[in-house]
Amino acid sequence: MDLLPENATTVEDFIGNAAFRLWVTERRPKDRQLWNRWLAQNPEKRELYEQAVATFLLIQGKKITLSDQQVNDRTASILDRLPDAYIVRKPFINWQWGRWVAAAAVISLVVWWQSGNLILAPFTKTNEPVVQTPPEAEWTTVRNVTEQALVVLLPDKSSVLLSTNSQLRFRKQASHALREVYLQGDGFFEVTKDPGKPFIVYTASLTTKVLGTSFQVHSSDQDKTAYVKVKTGKVTVTPVNAPDKAVVLNVNEALKLGSTAGKGVKSADFLSDENPSAIIARPFVFSYTAVPEIFDQLEASYHMPIHYDRSLLSRCTFTGKLDGVPFLEKIQLICLAIESSYEVVDNKVVIQSLGCN
Repeated sequence: MDLLPENATTVEDFIGNAAFRLWVTERRPKDRQLWNRWLAQNPEKRELYEQAVATFLLIQGKKITLSDQQVNDRTASILDRLPDAYIVRKPFINWQWGRWVAAAAVISLVVWWQSGNLILAPFTKTNEPVVQTPPEAEWTTVRNVTEQALVVLLPDKSSVLLSTNSQLRFRKQASHALREVYLQGDGFFEVTKDPGKPFIVYTASLTTKVLGTSFQVHSSDQDKTAYVKVKTGKVTVTPVNAPDKAVVLNVNEALKLGSTAGKGVKSADFLSDENPSAIIARPFVFSYTAVPEIFDQLEASYHMPIHYDRSLLSRCTFTGKLDGVPFLEKIQLICLAIESSYEVVDNKVVIQSLGCN
């Protein structure tokens, strides 16, 4: 199956693609992983893709079974959420009906696709003029081409330790209802707690959803396996090939996916086989520990320089458990305890302190 080329920029580009039409019409299980992988690699095109699905379903006149009351309820709900001016880039058909055509398309989309596992972005209601912002401008992509792990600081203050030859894509702003990132390769996540905004990691093989915890995700095109390992908290892992087989992982549990679709192996106490120097196995628990010693450990773990006056902090100590806490939050908590401050300058942490008596 030939996937849609990455240079597709209009609804017509999607609808004119035979693979897209076959996928939307037949939804063959063998195509689901391919399209989920394509969306994971091209998140800026998700909105355009959804518009193309809605348009194609409307053109096809996909048959749906709904009672009159269900039609009324769904139409009222969708119309209430639609903006006053619903804009589709270079529309494929005449959109003079505006809101009603959009509602019909979305109803078809919701009903027909409700059993699928593709996440659709909700419409928002606003009285302000709709401004078309290039989707790619909302995202940042970080590729680690260095020979050591790289700490990535996210807008919500979560942190990701990105392994060599891995890539992370995330929104530049933290104002969205979901905190979504797209990973290719390997990353260790420490997520800021925010029950109102789930944190979701998409990969080609699996989707991981959390509210606030620390865990490792590994999934790459080169490997035949993918896995999630949980250090603190709890996560929900859903294989792309088996959306109805979500698995809940708790502390020290792991899920490994093999090459067979939907075959996941859950294990407990993976730390017994883990490299003790790996960040997921390293405890960040301190009891009256000298602060310079803690900073040395953080530098070694996150590969981010921490600049401070060692002699001034030689008598400072810290007691606390920092497992599962994002990198900068670790720094902040230590600084609060020793009445100091910090800032990030040129990819390094600079500590300002008067020392400890």
